Amino acid sequence: MLDANITQVKFADWLLLTRSCSLVSDGTTQELTPLNYKILCYFILNPNRIVSRDEFISSVWENHYVDDNAINKAISDLRRLLKSSDSAQILIKTHYKKGYSFVGDVEFVREADLEEADKLLNQASEQNVQDENRIEPSLTTNEEEKIADSQKKIFQILSTRLFLSILTILLFVLAGSYWFLKEPIPIKFESKKLSISDDSIYSNLSLSPSNEKLAVTKENMKTGVDEIFLIDLDTHKNTKIISEQYDSYPIGWASNSNSIYYQIINNAMKICEIWRADFKVNNEVSTKEKVLECDSQYILSTVTDEQHNRIIYTKFGYRNVPSLAALVARDLETGEEFQVTSPNIDSYGDRFVSLLPNKEKIAFVRMQTGLSQIYIANPDGSMQKKVYESTERINRVEWDNNSQSLLWYLPNSQQFYSYDTNLASLKKTAVSRNNYSNILVSRDAFIATTKASDADIYIYNANAHKFEQVTDTRKNEFSPISSENGFYFFSDNEGLMLSSYTNGELNVLASALNMDSLVGGDFKKSDGQLALFQRNRIVLYHPKDNEELDSFMIENRIVHLVWLNKAKLLLILEGNQSEQHIWTFDLETEKLQKIIHNDARRVAKMDNSKIIYQDFYNNLHLFDLTDGTSQLLLSLKGHAYINWRYLDNHIYYTTGNNLLKFGLETRKETVVFDEFSVKDSFIFDFSIVKNSDLENIILQIHRLRSNEVVLLEPVK
Repeated sequence: MLDANITQVKFADWLLLTRSCSLVSDGTTQELTPLNYKILCYFILNPNRIVSRDEFISSVWENHYVDDNAINKAISDLRRLLKSSDSAQILIKTHYKKGYSFVGDVEFVREADLEEADKLLNQASEQNVQDENRIEPSLTTNEEEKIADSQKKIFQILSTRLFLSILTILLFVLAGSYWFLKEPIPIKFESKKLSISDDSIYSNLSLSPSNEKLAVTKENMKTGVDEIFLIDLDTHKNTKIISEQYDSYPIGWASNSNSIYYQIINNAMKICEIWRADFKVNNEVSTKEKVLECDSQYILSTVTDEQHNRIIYTKFGYRNVPSLAALVARDLETGEEFQVTSPNIDSYGDRFVSLLPNKEKIAFVRMQTGLSQIYIANPDGSMQKKVYESTERINRVEWDNNSQSLLWYLPNSQQFYSYDTNLASLKKTAVSRNNYSNILVSRDAFIATTKASDADIYIYNANAHKFEQVTDTRKNEFSPISSENGFYFFSDNEGLMLSSYTNGELNVLASALNMDSLVGGDFKKSDGQLALFQRNRIVLYHPKDNEELDSFMIENRIVHLVWLNKAKLLLILEGNQSEQHIWTFDLETEKLQKIIHNDARRVAKMDNSKIIYQDFYNNLHLFDLTDGTSQLLLSLKGHAYINWRYLDNHIYYTTGNNLLKFGLETRKETVVFDEFSVKDSFIFDFSIVKNSDLENIILQIHRLRSNEVVLLEPVK
């Protein structure tokens, strides 16, 4: 809650050490609980003013389910700590029916201040030593000439040696640079099949702490329900262990590997339950017990801390946002829960958690918009530290059983990472290109599934009510962008490739794009330019001429982009506090101007004076650029996922397997198509091509295919 550069805070006769979350007074140190520390930090940042209970709930507890007793106890505990010093000054005052105030002067000590003080002290000490040792010589003229001649010879010798030393160092650096920059040989794998070939779809791998058992979800081809199988990694025997009425997914293990936690989920029936199953010696289930009822449309992640008889799991619906998850610890005996992490409301929260075998640390993956981060912390949430972040999606992170190292894999860049938490050192290793997903990493081998999904491009003819498949490959085709007489899309076939579909013809274009990845883009009809973006870079590209016209670097990460007019773009940029505000970017002057201070996920141009944007709660707003006013157009906050477009006074939107059209004048909603005809598919993106007598919807469809579970061992 305090600035990262603040190392100490002084108030009354107390010294708060922010790195260790502890209080010091008269040589006595008291370590604060995470809650006490958060409350004290909030008081320190808001001194000499009344802080209401509601403000505490929203800013410190960060949810709306805290009762008065919890607040009273927390303030009382902090008061008791602050009264334990000799001065016993009352620092926290109660204001009847109003709240609390922190009374006292506060002084912040930053890391730079301490470094500067140490530097000045060292300089003063060195100067004192020099003054004490200084001898004022008294020399004759001949002695001075001899000394000067000797100094000249010494300087010549030292100059020669210095030159040779510098030359040696340069050669060493050049040789080292060549070795470092030389492309490393990627790891190649030899695969061994672990699953039974029966045209099934495998997903959601979960490895036991003993590394002897693998739980995996497998779709029942007759019922369409996902079941859980256990694979013995020694014998490769496949055993069905969980078969319920609804889909089941493994989400965690007991530390002794003799029990597994799994989730039963059915979004249509609003069913979400966490169960524990205990095994016999032959890996068959002996008992099952329901642990809790959850409220989530997403698959959870769980770790077990038997020492304290609790689990830590990803709880969705944090701060009333269905897609936002926080880590929560639950006492298995009493059912009491306390919050472990507090992700920002403008993120997707904490999606995966892993527990160090000695139970002293947790690691978790926090999902931001277009960004994945790995954190480590104590199991109670204190001492959180970000150790890595990437624009690639990180699905999971594992602890190495034999050390305090974290392991993870980035499939897009084909890199295997290892982070030593003791040395704070990161190591990455290239992996040969492969066709695997759901990858579990360990020090010696990988376990994975062959890819069970890909993205293909479809066309839906709204006039004829028919679907047409444009691509059918195991590669990913994505980001369809409507053009004058058709559309463009991209594929990741050994690099970024651009294709066009015009008048029924599909062509792969020779592309001069200097881009290794792509988030999205927009087409300008007046001159046929594409504005494309990745991370914080914008590229203007003319596909017909195969020419990159210009490129721009933006300081902040770009979340979304559309054309506003011939000379300006509308950008959603992520700020330093993860806020996502809307800006205009002038292509001639390269100046940015913020126009909307509310958080946004997507933006569209309605006309030259009006734009539409989506907030974090899936509400769509109309914003007038001339007078700065805003009004709610359409609320879709009941849906966990939406993707939308604006065209001809209509908002088209999908929730994953359908497409609907909302008229802004009529205020009526019509169904374009109710359900996509391809089984196990999901609409990830779309665009619209429309002229006087034809309306085509271009769909990026993710669909499932049969796959296998494999053990990947490095080829020596």
